[in-house]
Amino acid sequence: MAQRIIMIHGRSTKPCKAQLAHLQKTALLQGLKLVHSSKAAKVDDGRVAVDFVYYGDINNRILAGIDDATANKLKANDPHSDNAPCLPAGGYAAAIAALASFERFDKAAYRRVVAENKDMRFVDDAARAVSTLAAILTFANLNRFAIQKATADMGAYLMRRSVGSAIRERLQEPLRKALKRGDDICLVSHSMGCMVAYDVLWKYSRMSEYSDLRAGGAKVNRWVTLGCPLGEAGVKANLYDANEYDFKGGTDRHPMNIVGDWLNVAAVDDFISHDATMKNDYSAMLKHGYVDSITDLRIYNCFTFKGTSNPHKLYGYLANPTCAATIADWIR
Repeated sequence: MAQRIIMIHGRSTKPCKAQLAHLQKTALLQGLKLVHSSKAAKVDDGRVAVDFVYYGDINNRILAGIDDATANKLKANDPHSDNAPCLPAGGYAAAIAALASFERFDKAAYRRVVAENKDMRFVDDAARAVSTLAAILTFANLNRFAIQKATADMGAYLMRRSVGSAIRERLQEPLRKALKRGDDICLVSHSMGCMVAYDVLWKYSRMSEYSDLRAGGAKVNRWVTLGCPLGEAGVKANLYDANEYDFKGGTDRHPMNIVGDWLNVAAVDDFISHDATMKNDYSAMLKHGYVDSITDLRIYNCFTFKGTSNPHKLYGYLANPTCAATIADWIR
């Protein structure tokens, strides 16, 4: 049984597909080498395959459409996405490499990062993300313009069916192929990508058109969520299963028997994962035997970029040894 990591990124503007995949793999390998060098080598040389799911072109288009300042930052073009505008990737590799200088990723190290850099918790992007989560919860009492001016890509995923469908399709194709092959799968999702993964897993485990996937008992053996917003009330109220019901002896909510172990990693001060624990929010999955285990872990994300700290950044999660261990422990 081949081992395969499927990784799906999160919200906000992104570099082109190839560059983002390279940066994610760089950060992943950096973290894996800290905890198990021989397993890192298996990822590096392809013995453990990695699929990088990309929907950055959709995010970029949505965000550029509502904000001129954002549009002006998208100075590069993505040949994989019909030359769509995207972020230049300059500087990110150096920012990832800088994390290698940390002897420990603990509270003291994080405090130094915050003291020496601009604090991301209070800049515009963080404020927008928080306002989106609040706006989605009370959507019936707010106008659509208010949500569009918040974090539009995350709001669009939850509120616009066409956008949600287009983004889910990016994950559905490689995940379905891996399940059909019988691969040993570790699904790694970040931020908004956790919402996408949850919805796809629910569809695959519940809807009749995917009964072929369930017939052989295929499942994602390990699901790792990073900077996950699935505990937020506004998010839960708009997921694919939000209108499903409980019944005697079970529930139609939640992915069912398609995930083995769910490991959730939340960084201190991550402005997307305010609710840092999934075990209490999704206890019904354990109660009804829909998942083998749910484990919540806390870390300090010490990522900085151009003088600004960002405890939500995917690269900082992947390079952290606690986070990397959730993947290394799965690799045979």
